[in-house]
Amino acid sequence: MTVNELIKIIGNIIVSVDVIRSGLDRNTPERVRLDNDRDDLDTFQRKIVRSVIDDNTAEFRKYTASLKEADAELAKTINDIKKLAETLAALNRFVTAAGKIAALAG
Repeated sequence: MTVNELIKIIGNIIVSVDVIRSGLDRNTPERVRLDNDRDDLDTFQRKIVRSVIDDNTAEFRKYTASLKEADAELAKTINDIKKLAETLAALNRFVTAAGKIAALAG
């Protein structure tokens, strides 16, 4: 995965999270969690865009592999509101992986 591909993947998840958030009452725990995850992803994406990350390192490949796995899990559940708990669990793994990649930026 390249840094540009990473930025696009994070952006796509941000849009999906926004769609889910829009269907939930602002006071539900799920909405609050989604709001926080969305904010984190936005921060990580901006940090990645503004920095230089070497996408040829073992660390980058390891973290992007984790992110790809979480993205694949999200793809199975993100459009089904009945699977919100599964989506939140996969989203947590995605956010964690994105945070580790953003940390490579310094």
